[in-house]
Amino acid sequence: MESRPINVFLLDDEFPLDDEFRRNGVYNSAISTEDLYHLAVNFDWGSLSDLQQLIKKIVTSEACKMGNINLVGFSTPTQALSEIAKGIMFPNVIIYDWEYLNAPIYSDNAKSWLLELLKNSNAFIFVYSKKSEDISRLLNGKEFMEFSNNFQLFHKGGKREASFSSEEFIHQYIISAASRSGEVSINDIPIQFTQNQYLETAADLLYLQRILGKEYVLDELKKINFFIDAASVEKILNDSEGFILYNEEKKVLFSPLENFDEEKIKPYIKLSYLDVVKQFKISKLEDTLERGFLFI
Repeated sequence: MESRPINVFLLDDEFPLDDEFRRNGVYNSAISTEDLYHLAVNFDWGSLSDLQQLIKKIVTSEACKMGNINLVGFSTPTQALSEIAKGIMFPNVIIYDWEYLNAPIYSDNAKSWLLELLKNSNAFIFVYSKKSEDISRLLNGKEFMEFSNNFQLFHKGGKREASFSSEEFIHQYIISAASRSGEVSINDIPIQFTQNQYLETAADLLYLQRILGKEYVLDELKKINFFIDAASVEKILNDSEGFILYNEEKKVLFSPLENFDEEKIKPYIKLSYLDVVKQFKISKLEDTLERGFLFI
């Protein structure tokens, strides 16, 4: 039986304005893959050039050409929610822009719309913001706890030293989900993947390199012929000697890289990166390092 393509919803209010598109009402509903690519190729995206390149990479990927990815854009979250409510299309992945510069009042509703999307879909949502540090506390709120496995906070154009940018990560995640090949690419090197208790999908390997850095992970993978399984995950994490602080009473993970008042986060214990992945998930470890702290 032929598998269905994954639907990727891209929500952003700053798509370049094409006069013909405006006359034809293209921005008033779902913007097709072809129309998004037209905008990406023919217009200057200014500060959103990283998003522009992400669209180009997705649309020109083999997975998209084979019909395994359906990328659609929405100028507002309400358009996407309407599409879901009508049963027209259900997203597998959502790239959710938090800021709405062309309509600032929309930004005030960003939290409630995100909750609606989490409640009304099974999609994995990349919360995509230039103010990721400002909203991390908000996303640690109680109302988001039950959905903590369904979203990830990323900084627009964000790039950790020696690691994937946010857009590179999202691209690889989508390609991995669409190809279903058990393979992911780092620096154009294909990495063979075997599902194990630490990494559920090939895309989880991307979390590993976001946590430890691309060069470190590549150096470690060279030693094991670019094949990853449970034993190699344990070795890579243990060799890094990384750790997280954990307050078991409050159920909070803290990144030691942040300047927390030590008295306020006591009592805490040190958990190695491997311990965090064993007790929780690799995405929780990455989330803690990205946000600074994370309620479990």
